[in-house]
Amino acid sequence: MLILPYSTALTLARPPYISYALVAICLLVFTLQRATSITASLAYYPDSWNPITMLSASFAHLNLWHLFGNLIFFIAFAPALEILIGNSLRFIGIILCISVTVGVGYSLWIVITASPNIPVVGFSGVVTGMIGLSAYLMPRARIRVFCWLLVWKTFFVPAWVLAVIYIGLDVWNMLTTSSIGGTAFVGHVAGGLAGFACGWLWLGERKFEISDQLNDEIEAMKIEQRHGKTRAEAHRYQKAVDPLIAERKRARDYDKFMGQVYQMVKTHRDSEAVLELLTRYDQQTLFTELEPVFERVYEWGPSRTLACFGRLLIHNLEREQRHGRALFYIERCQNLSPQFALPDLSRVLFYAQMALDTGKPLIARNLVFNAAERYAGLVNAQQCHHLLQKTGLANPP
Repeated sequence: MLILPYSTALTLARPPYISYALVAICLLVFTLQRATSITASLAYYPDSWNPITMLSASFAHLNLWHLFGNLIFFIAFAPALEILIGNSLRFIGIILCISVTVGVGYSLWIVITASPNIPVVGFSGVVTGMIGLSAYLMPRARIRVFCWLLVWKTFFVPAWVLAVIYIGLDVWNMLTTSSIGGTAFVGHVAGGLAGFACGWLWLGERKFEISDQLNDEIEAMKIEQRHGKTRAEAHRYQKAVDPLIAERKRARDYDKFMGQVYQMVKTHRDSEAVLELLTRYDQQTLFTELEPVFERVYEWGPSRTLACFGRLLIHNLEREQRHGRALFYIERCQNLSPQFALPDLSRVLFYAQMALDTGKPLIARNLVFNAAERYAGLVNAQQCHHLLQKTGLANPP
């Protein structure tokens, strides 16, 4: 039985230019090999530890079957990986890293096993690296394979399964074949492990970013295989439209909610309005979610609802240690209500001093004026009086 992968069952967003360029380089180098005698200078000798020939050897091949066998496997995995990585320089860097790791792995094997210093050429280490990288970055993506068992048939096999099969067989052959024969599989194993390691070290965040999109595309390709291309396109369209529908629904729900709060504020039912807001937003809500709500309530004019929600926003900004932003909203609240009180009275002196330091004495004056009566001994009245004198604004707010 022969299993031959030939493409990834994913729709590519753009042509994989780097993958095509690498194929073209391999073809060009092979053409030069046939026309000249440069193969020996391109090959990697394991006792040299030469990183230049580690790279050049990857693009050289012994014969036509060696060349096309590697390129077929490469095209089965690399184009989809290039698009998923989304960064051409990073993709090239991974290719180079795999090539060097293959050479280093081969040299270490020669040293450990005392095997003959046999030069190597071929793209197979990089190809196996692509298989290892696919097992990390797109394990559930299905690869189209030709399978020969009396007749040719096409199957779809998950990338992780092919990685286990091919790299596993290479490990087995490397350990069970004679030391001279086993060297043929060292580069494959080193490349496969390097590909997986590159993904694990450098592409963890990228894997998370593309996970939803990749899973949707895998599902679409399964639908295409079972029910045809039309059903798959309908599935893709629905997946694209669903987030827009959900976003519009959230916007309608938000407008409806704020309309109810507005009616409560305008009919002086601030207690109900505050309760509604605090049911939906709390002290764990990100301040970026609270700011647009505050601006909406601010447009309605002075109210107890604005003061309460302002205190919630300032508290959450304090939690994020965004003191400058908190001072900005203290000023906004004071514009409508000069007697605005902070959510944490222990921070009165801190923000009063900060206001003075940033050239905003009016904010400081509003915070510390008449402190003994306003804060009932919870804030140091003497220090408040001292700061009040420094503002030069003794008149009450």
